[in-house]
Amino acid sequence: MYDLIFDPGHGGRDPGAVGPTRYEKDLSLTLAKQTATILVESGKYNVRFTRDIDKDFCGYYFNVETDLINRVDIANEMRGSVFVSFHINSANREAHGNEVYAWQPGSRAEKLAKAINARMAAQLDMVDRGVKFANWYVCRKTHMPACLVEYGFIKSEEDVIIAKMDQAALSVAQGIADYFGVILTLEAEEEDVLENAILMFSDEDYWSAKDVSAKDGGIAIFVRQGKDKTIPIDAMKAKQLITIGGPETGHTNEILLSGKDKYKTADAVRNYLNR
Repeated sequence: MYDLIFDPGHGGRDPGAVGPTRYEKDLSLTLAKQTATILVESGKYNVRFTRDIDKDFCGYYFNVETDLINRVDIANEMRGSVFVSFHINSANREAHGNEVYAWQPGSRAEKLAKAINARMAAQLDMVDRGVKFANWYVCRKTHMPACLVEYGFIKSEEDVIIAKMDQAALSVAQGIADYFGVILTLEAEEEDVLENAILMFSDEDYWSAKDVSAKDGGIAIFVRQGKDKTIPIDAMKAKQLITIGGPETGHTNEILLSGKDKYKTADAVRNYLNR
C-alpha cells in the first residue's frame, strides 16, 4: 500500500480563482476526491486529505500565509509517500491547458510531475503546458516528493474542466501509479454500464431527450459540452447510444435519429426504444 496525501487547493473563505459559474476551491476538491476514489478502489493506495470539505486552515481571521503553513504542517504530520496539490488555473487573458509544477528539477518530485503531466497530455485532448518549476510553498515545505497540478483555466474553459473531470481524475491517478511503477487496473462494474443513453447538443434536442426520458422511464441523457463538444465518458460506455442532432461519435453501437421538429425527434427516439 502506498500512502498518498492529497491537498485540494484553497477552500473555506478562500475561493481561489473564480470562473463564470464555479469556484476553484470546489472544482479542485472534486478532482482530488475523484482521483482518490480511483486509486483506493485499485486496492494499492491509501489516500488522506488535508481537507475533504469546504474549509480553510485559519482561525478567526483568514490569512493566506497562515493557511499555507497550517495545511503543510498537516500534510507533514501524515507522513505520506507523495503529496499532490490540486488546483484550477487562472489568467488575466484567455489561456488554455494543463501544467504540473515541482519545486526543483532533478528530483523525485519532478519525476512525479512528469508522470502525471504525461498522462494528462496523452488522454485529455487539451493544451499541454508541460512540467514547470516554481517556488510554491506547498511543494517546497512538504517532507515528501510534492507536485502541484493545474487542471485547465477556469475563466476560459470552465465548461471543458467540468465535462472532462472524470477523464482528468483518471489521468492523474494513472500518472501517480506510473510514478510508483504500478499498473493501475480497474475492474469494470456491469451495473455501472447504461443500457441506453441519449446524446444531444442543441436546445431542441434537449427538449426531445427530456420528453423521452420523462415518458419512458428515465432514460439517461447527456449533452456535448464546451467549444470542442466533449462527450461525457459515461455516454460512450453505454451499450446503446442514441445520438440526436448528430454528428456521429464513433460509439460501437450508435444510431442517429432526428425528425422535422422536436416533437418528431422525440417520437423517432421513442419508437426506436419501443421497437
